[in-house]
Amino acid sequence: MTRVRRLAAVAVTMAAAVLATTAQHDPATAATADGSDGHADRAPATTALHIHITGCNRCTLTLQHAVHGQLTVWTSKPQRIGADEAADFRLLTARTHGLSFVLRAPWEGNTGAVPNLVTRYRGHKIDSPVTRAEARAGSRAEGCWAGTSVDSARLSFHVARVPGRTIPGKPTQIPLAYATHTMSSWRPMVKTYKGTIANQDAFWCTRPKTTTVTFAVPGCSGCQIGVMNGARRVENAWSVAPRTVRNGSISFRVPRPLTRGISATVVAPWEGATGYTTVVAWRYAGHRVGDAVTLADARSRSEGSPCWGGTTSTDLTVPLTVRQVTVPGTTGPTAGTIAFARVTQPWLKPLLPAGKGVIGSQEVIACRK
Repeated sequence: MTRVRRLAAVAVTMAAAVLATTAQHDPATAATADGSDGHADRAPATTALHIHITGCNRCTLTLQHAVHGQLTVWTSKPQRIGADEAADFRLLTARTHGLSFVLRAPWEGNTGAVPNLVTRYRGHKIDSPVTRAEARAGSRAEGCWAGTSVDSARLSFHVARVPGRTIPGKPTQIPLAYATHTMSSWRPMVKTYKGTIANQDAFWCTRPKTTTVTFAVPGCSGCQIGVMNGARRVENAWSVAPRTVRNGSISFRVPRPLTRGISATVVAPWEGATGYTTVVAWRYAGHRVGDAVTLADARSRSEGSPCWGGTTSTDLTVPLTVRQVTVPGTTGPTAGTIAFARVTQPWLKPLLPAGKGVIGSQEVIACRK
């Protein structure tokens, strides 16, 4: 069992931390679509953003939420970047999804466009560091953050300068502004000018398509299942808070690109003090995609993948087996849970220890995509 941050604690605090509501829907539509409880009388969630920007003191930063299909554009009040190289904002959590960042520098000339911060350059994996040289060489980039579910997040950017020309053709400088670590982002992927991106109206973001993933879980009434697409950096993690299985199944609507790398947690009502949270095994070592998996077979395995390979389908049903088993607990043998796909699924690394088929973790799992 991996033992870093306890995933059980994460499962309990998902709504307030990494693992909360879906990252792709407005409050009015998210409640029933993503697996939250749909209580309309609750105040909309908000997120505090602490944004650290180096290389651009006296610049101003403005947040903007412009998403295709929505009639209105939300724009924050601009904030000046001072000696502390930081700006702080509080906004609706729903507005973080498809959020763009407008930067104005006192030394830029009138190029006829408004500079935006780059959240991801093509070819860069999520969470990966970005150097100035890599940013300067980036030919295509995104400027729409996929957003967060947490109530507080820190984002880091750097600003350099590249030569350009004003509308009359005079030499000037343009902000080369980019995330220092690649952020999970929405389309569009646009052409850059020497690594920079800009807009003349608003940086319109495109919401990704979704897939309805249904888990068929007979014999597990009262179990709580949650799904997440983990990341090493909190701002890049996506999740849906755990929901209770009723009538043998449970469904989640997942942004289609994020089905690749999904892990699923299971907390059953019979569990004792295991010291970890059970994670669904999508594939056991030695199995090929499509192989049937019996309980006896699963119990004979010692390694498994908690990372799903994803799907391009509009909807998909995955049958799971969830059963009570005896496991080593924090104070001795106790009731635990084994959970696995009845048919071996497409999978990603890493392979984790799975004592008698049980995968347990104390951390948010970052799958190798």
